[in-house]
Amino acid sequence: MTKISYSSILQYPKKEESLIFFMVRCNGNTAKVSTRQTIKTKMWNKQLHRCITSKELFTDRENREARKVNKQLNKIEDFIITRLSGWGEQSRYLTDPKEFKDIVTHYADMFFRGIEEEEKKQNQKATEWMLANINSNRIDIHSGRFVAERTKKAQSTVIHRLQLFLSDNHLEDTFKTFTDADFANKYMKWCYEKKNYKENTIYVTYEILKAQMNAAKKSGFNIDDTYYKELRGKCKDVDNIYLTEREIEAIYKLDIPHLKQEGLIDEKSTMEQTRDLFVIGCYTGLRRSDLNKLNNGIWDLSEANNTVSIVAEKTKKRVVIPLHKYVKSIYNKYKGKLPKLGDKYNTNVHLKNLGRLAGIDEITSKIENRGGKVSTIKYKKYDLIGFHTARRSFATNMFLAGKPTYAIMQLTGHTNERTFYKYVKATPEQIAHLLDFNSVG
Repeated sequence: MTKISYSSILQYPKKEESLIFFMVRCNGNTAKVSTRQTIKTKMWNKQLHRCITSKELFTDRENREARKVNKQLNKIEDFIITRLSGWGEQSRYLTDPKEFKDIVTHYADMFFRGIEEEEKKQNQKATEWMLANINSNRIDIHSGRFVAERTKKAQSTVIHRLQLFLSDNHLEDTFKTFTDADFANKYMKWCYEKKNYKENTIYVTYEILKAQMNAAKKSGFNIDDTYYKELRGKCKDVDNIYLTEREIEAIYKLDIPHLKQEGLIDEKSTMEQTRDLFVIGCYTGLRRSDLNKLNNGIWDLSEANNTVSIVAEKTKKRVVIPLHKYVKSIYNKYKGKLPKLGDKYNTNVHLKNLGRLAGIDEITSKIENRGGKVSTIKYKKYDLIGFHTARRSFATNMFLAGKPTYAIMQLTGHTNERTFYKYVKATPEQIAHLLDFNSVG
C-alpha cells in the first residue's frame, strides 16, 4: 500500500492571521498547496494540525469559524489523499519530485473547481435554473419522448408568472422561497387579490413548480421538500361546454360567402377556413396541432375504408379515424389541400362569432372561482366556444351515441379513463337516458 503522510501548516505562524497550507509527503518527495482557508494563529494547534475551540478563550463567532475551517480541511485532505492512494507506489507521479508536485496541485485544483461550481449552482436564481431546465433537450421519463416545444412554452409561462410574483412581493429568487411554509398562502393571496386569477391557474402553477423542484433536487440542489410536496397540483373540473350534433351542423351550414355579402362578416376574414377546420375537429377529436398536420395524413376515401390515418403530435401514435360525411365534404372542397389554422386568439374570436351567427345562444351557467370568490356566471353559449370545444364535443357526442369508451380513447389519444371523462360533458339526465332499464331487452 502506498505510504503517504500529510499535515496542515500555517504559512505565517507568527502573524495575527495566517493562510493554511496542506503538505503531503511520499517517497521522500514533498508537495505543498494552499487550502484557501485563513485562521487566527492563536487558535491553531501545531500537534493536531487543526483549529481549537474554547468558550472561555474565544468568541462564539471565532469558534464557529474554526469549526467551519476544520471541516473544510478534512474535506481537502480526504479528496487529495484518496486520489493519491489510487496510484501504485512505483508510479512516476509518486516517485518523481516534479510529477508529485504537479499531481498534488492538479487534485487541489480539481477540489476547488468542484467547490466553485457547486457554489455557483447553489447561488443561481431558482427561476433561471427552472427555465434552463424546461427549455433543455429533455426526454419525458414517462413517455420516453422528447418534451414538445408547446409543452416547454406552457411551462415557461408558469415560471414567468412566478418571477412576477417574486418581484411584486420583493422575495428572493431562491429555492428556499418556494420551500417556505408560508409560500402557498403568499402566492394564493397574490393570485387572488392582485391578479384576479382563476383557481385552476394556481393549481397549474403548483403542478409545474413541484416537477421543477423535484428535478432541481435530483440535480444536487439542497432543497427541503417538507412543504412544497404538499402543494395541490391537480386542477378542478371546469364546467366547459360541448356542442351537440345539431349545433355543429348549424355552424357547418352557415353560408359564409352570403354573410360576407350582407356585411355580417368582414370580406377579408378567414372565418370560413376556421369553421371548416373546427368542424373537422368536432368529428375527428384531433388536437389543434394535429389538425395542422392533416395534409400529411393518409386519406382513404374509398367506400371500403373511408378513413384518415395520422401520427398524433403529442403521443406519436398512429390513429385511424373514420370520416364523417362533413369531413369528407370539406376535404373535397379544398381538393385535398386543407388550410392551416390561424393564431389562437383570432380563431377563438372566429368561433364565438360563428356560434352567434348559427344561433347557439342558449344561456349557460358556469361556476367560477376567480380571485378567491366563487360565483355563478351566466353566458350565452357561443361566448364559451373555443377550439378545444371541438375535441370535447367529439368525445361527448361519441359517448352519448353509445360508442365504446375504449374505441373513443384510441382516437382521442387518452391513456386513462379518468382524464378522458373530463372531456365528456354529459348531463345527469343524459347519463340516466343511457342507463334506461326500460330499453334493455
